[in-house]
Amino acid sequence: MYSLVPENMYEIEQKLNYLRGEGKDITEEEVIRQAVLDNGQQILDGDLEGPYWKLKWQPEDQTLAVFDIMNKEVGTVSSLSGSFIEDYRKSAPNVIRQLAEEIQKIVNNN
Repeated sequence: MYSLVPENMYEIEQKLNYLRGEGKDITEEEVIRQAVLDNGQQILDGDLEGPYWKLKWQPEDQTLAVFDIMNKEVGTVSSLSGSFIEDYRKSAPNVIRQLAEEIQKIVNNN
């Protein structure tokens, strides 16, 4: 099992190679999309000190919606360019920083 949440393109490549080695038919885009979601979820869980709220794609690769414990949407984080995948390829640290800042605002306002 590969439990690392990639935080840069080198780690994306490592996870992609691992998953393909395990026989999974997966693309780089799918691994990046999951990495963005997983990084955002880790940030959200850290801000709330537990896994109380969830992130979901809406629409996929463009916007992450934040849902509270009652499954009510309480905010969104949108890609700066219209594609989290392209943003991540250009600068994964900037995407993670943006997620952290926007998620913190949502948590503070709710």
